[in-house]
Amino acid sequence: MLASSSVRLALVSGHLDLGGSTTFLCNLAGELVKQGIACEVFSLEHGHPMQTDFEAKNIPVFRTDERKEIYEDRLTRVLAALRKFNPTTVVGTLSAISFEVLRYMPVGIQRLGMIQSDDPGVYRVLALYRDCMDGIVGVSKEICKRVAFLGCPVHYVPYGVPMPEAVRPAHDGPLRILYLGRLDREQKRVHLFPEIHRQLMESGISFVWTIAGEGPERTWLEESMRKNVRFAGKVSYVDVPKLLRQQDVFLLTSDYEGLPLSLLEAMGQGLTPVVSHLSSGIPEVVNTENGFLVNPQNVAGYAEAIIELARRPDLLQNMSTAAQKTVRGSYSTAAMAKRWLSILQSAQPGVVWPETFEILPDRECRRPWLHIPTLRLLRRLAKAIVGVGIPQ
Repeated sequence: MLASSSVRLALVSGHLDLGGSTTFLCNLAGELVKQGIACEVFSLEHGHPMQTDFEAKNIPVFRTDERKEIYEDRLTRVLAALRKFNPTTVVGTLSAISFEVLRYMPVGIQRLGMIQSDDPGVYRVLALYRDCMDGIVGVSKEICKRVAFLGCPVHYVPYGVPMPEAVRPAHDGPLRILYLGRLDREQKRVHLFPEIHRQLMESGISFVWTIAGEGPERTWLEESMRKNVRFAGKVSYVDVPKLLRQQDVFLLTSDYEGLPLSLLEAMGQGLTPVVSHLSSGIPEVVNTENGFLVNPQNVAGYAEAIIELARRPDLLQNMSTAAQKTVRGSYSTAAMAKRWLSILQSAQPGVVWPETFEILPDRECRRPWLHIPTLRLLRRLAKAIVGVGIPQ
């Protein structure tokens, strides 16, 4: 374990939208700050719906504003803020622009790229920046295997979540099912919900299904699932533990994931998971003792697992206990912070930051000529007048 005074960690993200990637930043940075370790978060966009949560944990956040600033100016401002913070390690955590930051780090700064989703598109982007990284961090073992071809040191560092303090209340009423996440067909496959709902209704079990989150499919789902379903809308992060304590089963029907933070949070609160059996992340946490892994092609399997839990309260209780034990043992924020500290570089002598930064077209840029000085001025003017950027 490194001495806290020797580590200064900068976590860079393309944005801070609601989701697992931002929650991860809040959990990790919050734990490190609590331990007295210098850690700051940098975002290339202005949005910050979890601002209150970050402030409650005393996490410094630096943001730029894509509504007012062109790409080059936002990147320059983040680099200047990083120079002021003077980190020992910089981690690009989400999207290509966070990896772009690594291109400009001076010699002596440890550069890590993070991959949080088992997605071919993400692997492709990561490969573009291989030469800018001293190491890659994957949140699942499968992800780590898949990036080995890049020939870069790979570190397996799974997520961690806060551990609940309150005792889970006993419940003997209808089975309480929860979905917590984006209401989207892509990845989350919420279009399967009406069919699962139909099977649950036909089984005759007593249940209440809470669907928490927002997305393009919400209206359609509300029209398709009218009985025994409650739509909770967007839930603030501070209210998630309370919501979880009121549930019994955590449902996730995704067709690809990394390691879902919501899954860890749910299991930590004692919910029994009924989740897709994917190649990455989920099977590392869920097994036959603490939940149900369902073949994503077997839509009926999700309903069958829930029905079995409703009819066998003893099985539900045993799996609940095992789920909580699994997460408490290996996936706390303290355990995550310890893993991160084991791979972070301590302060290196002789690090020299440049006075100015010459910003190059990003590595996915399709119109590099837009970056010549004259057109940069025109793009700034367009931003200032109408707030619209020109696609690069």
